[in-house]
Amino acid sequence: MKRRRQLTHSNGAQSVVVREIYSRMRRRRRRVLLALTSATHHGFYRGAARYAMDHSWHLVADTVYASTIPMGWKGDGILSFVGYWEDLASYVKSAGIPAVEISSVRRDLGLPYVGEDNEAIGRIAAEHLLALNLKNFAWAPFWDDHVNEERCLGFERSVQAAGYSCVHLVPVNVNVRKSAFGSRHLNWSSRRSWLIRTIRSLRRPVGIFCYNDYVATDIVDVCIEAGLDIPEQVAVIGVDNDPVLCDCTHVPISSVRHDLEGMAYQAAALLDRLMDGEAPPVAPKRIAPKGVVTRKSTDMLAVENPEVAEALRYIQANFYRTNLSVSTIVEAGKLPRRSLEMAFRNEFNRSILSEILRVRMKHARHLLETTDLPVADVAIRSGFANLNSFHRVFRTQSELTPRSFRTASQSRDISR
Repeated sequence: MKRRRQLTHSNGAQSVVVREIYSRMRRRRRRVLLALTSATHHGFYRGAARYAMDHSWHLVADTVYASTIPMGWKGDGILSFVGYWEDLASYVKSAGIPAVEISSVRRDLGLPYVGEDNEAIGRIAAEHLLALNLKNFAWAPFWDDHVNEERCLGFERSVQAAGYSCVHLVPVNVNVRKSAFGSRHLNWSSRRSWLIRTIRSLRRPVGIFCYNDYVATDIVDVCIEAGLDIPEQVAVIGVDNDPVLCDCTHVPISSVRHDLEGMAYQAAALLDRLMDGEAPPVAPKRIAPKGVVTRKSTDMLAVENPEVAEALRYIQANFYRTNLSVSTIVEAGKLPRRSLEMAFRNEFNRSILSEILRVRMKHARHLLETTDLPVADVAIRSGFANLNSFHRVFRTQSELTPRSFRTASQSRDISR
């Protein structure tokens, strides 16, 4: 009798599930227009597409693929990034259906939007460059607007809190709002000459934070033309982690991993709620960046003492050796142990052993985030003598076990 009641309960639960499935199948797919300009980031496409697949949307892509505004189109909602295409902005505002703008670039539209945390982006870039022991900094904007101002503010405040100042370079495109769909008024060669003179005049080594990866590629070109070495004399970091730009330049560019896909996904989720009849939120949602992807353009430590620089190169080349110690580093150099340790503390305010552990931990985190290697293999490849030692150091520095760190990293990727 007990088994029969359990079976009936089970069948009832299954019936509820089946009814829900049929209900979803009968419900009409929502038709959503992707009103995205040609300047839209690839991450926005991926985020919107992922949400559409997860929630059975039908996406209309006339604006994306034909660069046209579908006058007379009838649908359920609009997911937009209008940039400075004013005709598209007017269309979205007057469409009479729920619409959500991705990013905070056009706050003047009066549309609900999901924005980036620009000050956090600036802070993360500053922390990355400060960790390289740099003491000279510059900011390279795209144009003069509030998004650029917020990123600069986050960067400059962090640099100033560390006791340094920041030089402001000229924007890539001062007249972008007027010239995005017309003629350019900015003299490219004049700006390039100004930048070469200015960057040559900066105290080096210098770290330059760029508004995005496009600006970073421009700064890299300027440095190459100016005869400056990257990253030894100029360290460059961008934003967006666009592989087309970051990996295909003369010097691969480090970049703040701006969560563009997560922004679009959350914007789509907000649009879904608005289409359900919910009221727009009072405050926009801000999406935090995901950290820095390090490439050659910042793969350095700024060091004045040549003996310390030699010790750093030795650590970078041998960190994976479990027998690497302070003694072996001293033996490979020219200074006595006490002199080298004092020079290290003068440069970095940390010990040689701390630097060995820092490099090993950096490599271990990279392997945990980018591979499926067993934790024991990660420990060995990162230079730790045994798994217990790896766990102890990792937990002390990260407040997580290696396994928990990997799980958290995978969860962040899934939520993007």
